[in-house]
Amino acid sequence: MSAAAESANAARVMPANAREIGYEGRTVDGPNGAVRMGFPGVTVHLRFRGAGISLRADAPKVGADFDVSLDGAAPTLLELKQGERIYPLVEQAAAGEHTLTLTRRTESWQGVCTLVDFELGPGAALLSGPELPARKLMFIGDSVTCGEYAAWKPGDPVDNLPIFTNARISYGMVLARRLGAQCELVSYGGRGVIRDWQGIRKTNNAPEFYELAMPDEPAARWDHHRYVPDAIGIQLGTNDFGSGVPEETEFVTAYVEFLRKIRRDAPKAWIVIMDSPILNDDAGGPRHSLLHAYVEEVARTVRDERVVVASIRHYPGVPHNGHPTGAEHQAMADELEPVFRRVLGW
Repeated sequence: MSAAAESANAARVMPANAREIGYEGRTVDGPNGAVRMGFPGVTVHLRFRGAGISLRADAPKVGADFDVSLDGAAPTLLELKQGERIYPLVEQAAAGEHTLTLTRRTESWQGVCTLVDFELGPGAALLSGPELPARKLMFIGDSVTCGEYAAWKPGDPVDNLPIFTNARISYGMVLARRLGAQCELVSYGGRGVIRDWQGIRKTNNAPEFYELAMPDEPAARWDHHRYVPDAIGIQLGTNDFGSGVPEETEFVTAYVEFLRKIRRDAPKAWIVIMDSPILNDDAGGPRHSLLHAYVEEVARTVRDERVVVASIRHYPGVPHNGHPTGAEHQAMADELEPVFRRVLGW
């Protein structure tokens, strides 16, 4: 066999940051062309021609899962194991060109993972990546926005397992697909505007992790010029109210300051602020009504015609847990779609 033929039949290794590969969501370049990600919903887009393709990835612990879809087909689950390993993504594809997407299912507290490189089978080649939509949405929130328990099904245990989280079917990503837009999730389970689910204030709450490319790495600052959304949905407050009703002035003042920070980075974006699908007016008090009243006061105080309030109804969620199911995420997208279409004219 000639040297040219041998070269054509050899596997090719492409770094994860190769220019042919597109990313939605916040990432950081790692060493030797690797790409690191910590927020949920980060999506990898690539096109290739040829037979097979594998991914080399490194995860610090079990819990970094992806949905993998070839040519728009129903996704398959890829569960990363601890350490650096090679994962076959497409072992045999039909002749011709193919598109491949990988969407990080798991949420911020479930760990940073690193995509090291992609290995193309003999004769295969990466092509220029698919053109991403010009429209851009961002959703800021807590575990609901992350899609925690969105993949849970009746009969499953209620244990908080990584496999039950799926950002791809969260309300924000569902809505973005309906509107033909890119989607960036900036969300972290258990966090709020002024305090987390345990009532802790001195932690990485939304105004802090919003500034980061990696949710738990203060040195990894995000360059907001890299992604300027047309509209931003914010669903915060569930955790602020988790340990009791917060004082209104403190909550509203902090939320207004957060909105001004967001407006600094997206001066023309519509901002849709929501209440909570988990909170309810029950024996624990009128927490949903109070959060909604606080959010309305935030909108009045900020005095910004491009800030609107959207009420989300209460959903029963997973039994004895409360996080919305996949069907309930679809229903939340149904509630929000007319709001976003109205303000954006889409």
